[in-house]
Amino acid sequence: MLFKLLYNISKNRNKRCAMSIHAELLEVKESNNKQCLSCEDCYRVYIHTGSDFPQLTSVKKWNDGSMVIIINPGDSTESKPLELRSFFTQDISGHVVHDFWVRESVGVPKLLKIDLIGKWHDIFKKDALYIREINIVHKRMTYRFPVRNYIYPHNPLWGNPSTVERGCPPHLLVREGNGTIASQESESFMISARQEELQHMRALSPWGSFKDEPPYPGFFDAPSYDDLPRFAKFKETKLESFEFFRSQSSRVAKSLLVSGILERITFRGKADKMENFEEYLENFKKKAESLNWDKKTVEDARELAYKFKDDYEFGRQFLSGTHPWLIKRTRKLDSRWDAAPYVSDDLLNGTTLEDALRNGLIYEVNYNEVLDGIRDGGKLSKILTGEQQTWYCVLADCLFFLDGDRIKPILIRLEYKNGSMEPTYWLPPLEGEDDLNWLSAKIYLKTADTQVFSIGSHYTRAHALNEVFAVSLYRNLPSAHPIHRLLQPHLNGVIPINVQARKILIKAFSGFLTAGDETRYLIKKTLDYLKYRDLIIPSWFIKNDTMDLPRYWLRDDALELWSIIHEYVSSIVSLTYSNDNEVANDIELNGFTKEIVERGLHAFVDNCGFPNQLSNKADLTDYISVIIFNVSAFHASVNFQTAKYYGFAPGSPSCVALPPPKADEQVTMERILSTLPSKEISELTMVTSYNLGQFSPIEKYLLGDKSLGKGDLTDETMLVGEKQVECIRQLLSKMQELKDKIRERNQNKSYHLYDVLSPDEIPLTTQT
Repeated sequence: MLFKLLYNISKNRNKRCAMSIHAELLEVKESNNKQCLSCEDCYRVYIHTGSDFPQLTSVKKWNDGSMVIIINPGDSTESKPLELRSFFTQDISGHVVHDFWVRESVGVPKLLKIDLIGKWHDIFKKDALYIREINIVHKRMTYRFPVRNYIYPHNPLWGNPSTVERGCPPHLLVREGNGTIASQESESFMISARQEELQHMRALSPWGSFKDEPPYPGFFDAPSYDDLPRFAKFKETKLESFEFFRSQSSRVAKSLLVSGILERITFRGKADKMENFEEYLENFKKKAESLNWDKKTVEDARELAYKFKDDYEFGRQFLSGTHPWLIKRTRKLDSRWDAAPYVSDDLLNGTTLEDALRNGLIYEVNYNEVLDGIRDGGKLSKILTGEQQTWYCVLADCLFFLDGDRIKPILIRLEYKNGSMEPTYWLPPLEGEDDLNWLSAKIYLKTADTQVFSIGSHYTRAHALNEVFAVSLYRNLPSAHPIHRLLQPHLNGVIPINVQARKILIKAFSGFLTAGDETRYLIKKTLDYLKYRDLIIPSWFIKNDTMDLPRYWLRDDALELWSIIHEYVSSIVSLTYSNDNEVANDIELNGFTKEIVERGLHAFVDNCGFPNQLSNKADLTDYISVIIFNVSAFHASVNFQTAKYYGFAPGSPSCVALPPPKADEQVTMERILSTLPSKEISELTMVTSYNLGQFSPIEKYLLGDKSLGKGDLTDETMLVGEKQVECIRQLLSKMQELKDKIRERNQNKSYHLYDVLSPDEIPLTTQT
């Protein structure tokens, strides 16, 4: 009652200071410690909460207690607790403003301690509050404190907690302005705050690992989404979006499950096979319409289906399809091609294969290394189709010829090692010859590509690897560290999408992918072959000798993006570190890189080539650029075209139900249709691909567009120093130039424009 009485007295005395947004000030002064107004300074506090999601139609208000702020906590000049009761916005951006009178000896605000106190009479109805930023205006100077975190109100009856509670730290400690590295801190209360925050975050962010083989990269130790601490969860709208995907995919899977059970009861026990390619296309169209899919995506998929047999279209997809990263120039064939048949000069515009190799006109994709040793799949086929099937894992490689400014396939190698079959080689038909053998070979090649794409490039590199970066960030770099502030908007969202993927998606792989039963083995093989140097984008294209390959829009856009990101990172690194020694001696940074190697990637060959420690600014710039590019641009390049390429099963099959034909076998249309996925499996593939390839409703992009409700880095960044803000402005300016360049390039193209890496189409982070 005393608490309430003091509050009412304070409220009546300070009506003159009440703000229009109904903030109320609770100020309790001990009678024997009153100070005159002339000994106090005014600190105007702006508390920014919630995030801006234009899609929302309703707004929640947080009113589960009061916020308490202490300026410079732990210092001899720390302020009294400044307590504020208000309705704080949760789901959209908003702010509360109030003036506090604080003794002048507090001085410049450098550190804030932020706490929430719940209502003592309503202790069971609490929700976390998301705080974006707190600004303090003092003596005409503005001090910015980037927060970007959640905090729960604690029970006033139980006192202020000192340990993590309900997935949140007991309070938030936030450094002002540019942030600092540890060696730049000289005041003991600032050093203690860094150490305390890391202690809390390590308790909230444990490493997880699987005890069984094969090894898996380190991950956030949470068995389910509900077990995540609040800072690692999605904001509400993203969660709703994922739940929609899961419910839509689950409906299709359950429908197939019920159908399979009924078929076994009626003794039919046969998968529903398609009679021709047109039936696959019609089924895709009907399923898309029934689920109300985006019409442009459906039209693109249908256009691809009409052209999927064309060899030039086949080649184009390896340059600008869903998986355009693996093509490389070859100037000498290795032993895999020793038994290959003679390639006719007619296929090479009159030149010989030897001359074409010497002149740099031959390119290759190779799935042999990664898929070698992966066993056949199909364990769930009987549940889903009513018929037990074997899905054959066939090794496949292809040679392409550069014909003018386009590439076309000229030789395909297939090898079914699980069945001890000798390799077979397949050539395009000459004019007037039957092309079903060649079409069959291309189907097996695209099936191999689908396995490496889905589990290797997409899940392993664009998801699992990013989670290693995220866990180590939260455990080793405090929020005051400028590198934490640089990376935070790019790693936010990685952990929750991966926790859900481990629980749902990996199991779903077994339902439609040949290699789905061997997902963890394929993850291991992908990381065993992955090398850190290959993630430095210019090095990758130089290594593959594709710097001059025509119409390789992915390469052009990726190199431009890398250059822009690299320049931005370099500028932030230069603002943070004055010399290379500061990088080498940064204990927190060393902990970040060390745990990535020792806890995240230790089970893989040479730790995937990742360095244990960084010794100079140039290496640090490369390292951070690798992370930002991988979670944003690389993920976008392999994620947002899946629906139109995997909706039509013959164009990119997820599995094959027959082993490859023998060298002397004449392939028939009946054999091809029996090889392709059944109706049930193709439907599950198209639904999963469509939903995984959609943008989240809360995405922020490398380049925003306010007129379309698309936010960008300015909405999420923790870099708030004046020079840091200028670096972001320059980044966005260059991103706009790249967007305009890509749009101009696409203006004269009527078929499958490549705008996947336009900055306004690239989310800041991986959360889909």
